[in-house]
Amino acid sequence: MSTSTANASQSDTADREITATRIFDAPRDLVFDAWTDPQQVTQWWGPNGFTTTIHEMDVRPGGQWRHTMHGPDGTDYPNASVFKEVVKPERIVYGHGGGKEGAVGASFEATWTFEVVDKDKTRLTGRMVFATAEARDHVVKEYNAVEGAKQTFARLADYLENGPVVVERTFNVPANLVWNAITDYDQMKQWYMPELQSFKPVVGFETEFSIRHEGKEFPHIWKVTEVVPGKKITYDWRFRGNPGISFVTFELFPEGRNTRLKLTHTGIETFDGKSHPEYARKNFHWGWTQLGTALEQFLEKSTGGSDEPFVITRTFDAPRDLVWEVWTDPEHLKHWWGPKGLTMLSARVDLRPGGMFHYGMRTPDGHEMWGRFVYREIIPQERAVFVVSFSDAQGGITRHPLSATWPLEVLNTMTLTEKNGKTTMTLEGIPINATEEERRTFQEGRGSMQQGFRGSLDQLDAYLASVRKESK
Repeated sequence: MSTSTANASQSDTADREITATRIFDAPRDLVFDAWTDPQQVTQWWGPNGFTTTIHEMDVRPGGQWRHTMHGPDGTDYPNASVFKEVVKPERIVYGHGGGKEGAVGASFEATWTFEVVDKDKTRLTGRMVFATAEARDHVVKEYNAVEGAKQTFARLADYLENGPVVVERTFNVPANLVWNAITDYDQMKQWYMPELQSFKPVVGFETEFSIRHEGKEFPHIWKVTEVVPGKKITYDWRFRGNPGISFVTFELFPEGRNTRLKLTHTGIETFDGKSHPEYARKNFHWGWTQLGTALEQFLEKSTGGSDEPFVITRTFDAPRDLVWEVWTDPEHLKHWWGPKGLTMLSARVDLRPGGMFHYGMRTPDGHEMWGRFVYREIIPQERAVFVVSFSDAQGGITRHPLSATWPLEVLNTMTLTEKNGKTTMTLEGIPINATEEERRTFQEGRGSMQQGFRGSLDQLDAYLASVRKESK
C-alpha cells in the first residue's frame, strides 16, 4: 500500500490533500459492498484499536453518513458526511466534517475510486482534499491521518480475507414463497443444490452430499442449528476432510408485498483459504452472489414474480384452537369443506410437512371430483402452508375439470390470529410452477374464487356455530 501527498506538478491541490491507495485480493463488487454496507463497514473502519458506531448510512447522492469512531483510550470522534456522487461499483464522493470531541475538527471532500486490476483484484484509492494546506497539516499532525489510513486499509484487507460474507437481495414476492424456496427440498434442488440428497427445516437435521467442481469433489455436510419458521434458518456448513466449520444464516424481512433476504456466512476463515485457495472468501462471495441470481430467476419462473396473490379474510366467532381443529381434522372437514351442494365422499389427512389432505366429492348430478393439499409447513393453531391441486382417486395431480389452463399447483398460506375470543383467518394463494397462460387464467379467475371460497367459509361459519352450541 502507498499513502502520499500528490506531486505539486500533477495537481494544484497537492499541498492540501492526502491520498491513500492499496490493491486488494478481492473482486471489485466485493470491495464496494464492504465499503457501502453499514454492517460490514463497522467491522474494519478506522485505525487499529478503533471501533465504529454507525447512526445512519444512506449511500446515495444527498444521503447522510453519520458515525462515531471510538478510540482505544475511550475518546469519541463524531463524524458527519453527505454523499455527493455514487456510481456503483466505481466511485464515491462525499463532503465530510468531524473530529475529536472538544477539539478543532476536520473538513474535506473525499473521493474513493474502485478499479479492476484483474478478475479478482481491486485497486481502492481514497483522496481527501482540504480547504487549505494548514487544514491538511493539522489533520496529519492531530489525528495521525496518514498512518491511520494505512491501518484502516490493512483492516479492510484482513476483513476481505477473513470476514463473513453478507449478501442481500429483495424479491418481488411474499415472504412465504421465499421461505419455501430456501427450505423445501424439491425447490432447493431446482435453484440451489441439485446434488442435495435430503433436507428438512428442523433443528438437528443433518444431510451430506458431494459437489464436483473443476474436477474436484467437495463433500458437504450441513446440520440445522436454528429455525424460526418463515423468518430465519441457520445451518452449519462443513467439508468432509477439512477441520473448519462455518455457519450459513438466511433471514427474511417482509417489505409490503416484497421480501428482503439477508444471507450471512460466518466462519469461512476456519477453512484456511490461504493454504486451500478453493475455500477463499472471495469464492464463497461469488458463489452466493450467483445463487442469489438463481433464486431470483427461480421465483420469477415459478410464481410469475409480480403476480398479486389471491387473498381472502374472514373472522369467526370462535377461538383459534377450534378453528384450527376444524381446518385440520377430517371428521370436521367433511362437514364444511368444498363448494355448496357437493357431498363429501372421502377425507383423509396426514397433517405433517410432506403429508396430504386427500378428498373426494360428488356433485348433485353424480359426478366425482377429487382434490388434495400437500403440506409444506405446519405451525399448530397459527399457520399452515400447502399446495392445492385437483386430483384423482389415487392422489395424483390432474387438471381442473372445467379449465385446461388452470394452474396445476397453487401455493396457499393460511394464518390464524385470535382477539377477544374471535379468530381471523387469512388465506393467500398464488400459482407455482405455472406457465404465463396459467398465471393469467388464475388472475382472471379471482371473481369465481371469491365466490367459491365465500360459500365454503359460510359453511365453516355455520359449522363452527353448531359445534360451539353442542359443546355448551
